[in-house]
Amino acid sequence: MYYFVYASYIALLFCLTVCFVQFFHLIKLGASKDLSEKSGNIATGVIYSNTGAMSPLQKESAYKHLPTYTAGILFHIGSFMVLFCFLLLFFDAVFGFFFRHTFISSLIALYLLFSTGCGIGLIIKRLTSKKLHLISNVDDYISVILVTLAHLTSAFLFFSFAFHDALHLYFSPEVHSSIIYIYFFVATVLFLYLPFGKLKHTVYYFAARYHLGFFYGRRGTWPPKKYQ
Repeated sequence: MYYFVYASYIALLFCLTVCFVQFFHLIKLGASKDLSEKSGNIATGVIYSNTGAMSPLQKESAYKHLPTYTAGILFHIGSFMVLFCFLLLFFDAVFGFFFRHTFISSLIALYLLFSTGCGIGLIIKRLTSKKLHLISNVDDYISVILVTLAHLTSAFLFFSFAFHDALHLYFSPEVHSSIIYIYFFVATVLFLYLPFGKLKHTVYYFAARYHLGFFYGRRGTWPPKKYQ
């Protein structure tokens, strides 16, 4: 079992190393060189880019697909929970009481099951929507499937924490071990794939939002002016 755990930690270290290299490369490229006359505030533009501009009402078409937009938000929240809980598992000797708490573990598991459903729904929509299907590639499917599997295996893991005694009473010990094996295997594959697929937008997101805020903030377009 420990080989699976160590492999996932090595994969995480590899993932973070590559992501930091990509991030520092972006910093090295520097800010945009804009020769236009400045007519707005760049700082407020960047702030708005990461706040109000993310609202579905301020996007070109997100307001027309609110269920999908909401599912995406809930799915991303679940993804952050998966990563955060994985890091806490690293300090299991300290935080073990947290994960063994039935109520907390059950809440985490229930939300991750719900976010898994959101991920499955997003995959189905990508498969059935002609517009999305035309602009999707293999990486799109692999990325969403991997993250959805991470949600699902994390949910099973936390259910096994919450009902550890019952699991051992009604099932063989191999069931709990299998859940742990699968969890760390999926985590390992996810961390190895993340820096190379579309999931690396976790790094490029910040640069993209900064450059958007820089561009539109400098021109006084963001934040939008409210007319009476």
